Amino acid sequence: MNPFLLWLGSIFGAQSQSQTQTCKEVTTVENFDINAYASAKWYIQQQAVTAYQSESRNYCVSAEYTVKDRPSPVFGYTVGVHNRDGDANGNMRDGNICAVSDPNTPSKLKVAPCFLPQSLAGPYWVVAYDETSGYALVSGGQPTEVGENGGCRTGAGVNNSGLWIFTRSQQRDEGLIDEVRNIAEDAGFDLSVLNDVDQSNCDEQGFTSYLRN
Repeated sequence: MNPFLLWLGSIFGAQSQSQTQTCKEVTTVENFDINAYASAKWYIQQQAVTAYQSESRNYCVSAEYTVKDRPSPVFGYTVGVHNRDGDANGNMRDGNICAVSDPNTPSKLKVAPCFLPQSLAGPYWVVAYDETSGYALVSGGQPTEVGENGGCRTGAGVNNSGLWIFTRSQQRDEGLIDEVRNIAEDAGFDLSVLNDVDQSNCDEQGFTSYLRN
């Protein structure tokens, strides 16, 4: 056979395979209890880059959730979120946003600045959560982009972006992190997007002691 035709066939075959490859549908936690989830601070051990959080801010990252007594006025958010992160020089920042659960699937939340309507909020899906073991796997919605080794990733913008490994303990536990990474891989995620977060030299408020050392 003509070598050119073989080459052309291989190109079209590769394109067809790429176009037909789809991302595994991600499922979230059943019987999700937002009150238990919000009962203590979470420390992020690995996370993907997003438009609002570059890899340079992967220091002392934490998240705290507060279930509101009643939905917020106007936009009806039911959960308050307090996020913190820092850089290698000990420069910390924090901010408050709001969240609300899908009434049909409580482990599928939406998050946004509290002044925005729910229609502009982005997905925050709790893919795995074990209070006893002290971990959670969170995705910014359904991954749609095929990444490495057949895994899929979300985007890197504001909404529909992000992948996080949370632990209750600030101290890094490689065994626990590997356990959650395996859960993420089985769920169809591309693990290459995850970068380590440095949780050392952080005090209880999340402020680093780098500048004091």
